[in-house]
Amino acid sequence: MAVADRKGPCLNRLPQASIEWVTDMRKPIAQRIRELDERKKALQSRLDRQERAQATRRKILLGSFMLEQLQRNDQSRHHDELRQWLRRELPAFLTRDADLALFADILERRSSTGVPEVQDKTDGKDYSDDSDQRF
Repeated sequence: MAVADRKGPCLNRLPQASIEWVTDMRKPIAQRIRELDERKKALQSRLDRQERAQATRRKILLGSFMLEQLQRNDQSRHHDELRQWLRRELPAFLTRDADLALFADILERRSSTGVPEVQDKTDGKDYSDDSDQRF
């Protein structure tokens, strides 16, 4: 006897999706709610993974673009402003020494002769009372 035959003669004429829907309707409401909650959690998890992957891809692409711009030997005003901005803002963003080391080439200043200059990490302010301020 076919599966549809056991469910009644009128189910023989229904497509498989309809048969599953009718079968689901016979389940207790509490069980259906649990199954729907599980499905919602699975779908939410999948959506969260997808959003994290998109955010990571955006970061990679933006970082790649920025690094490409910095590698150009462009002497335009925008290029210099970008370098200055990164030298000013990046050290506060990077909290680990290993991360700072990755960007040492960007963070170091070069003199007009191309020799790296010693970068003064202070901004002229007295931070002697501020024990967690990075220098």
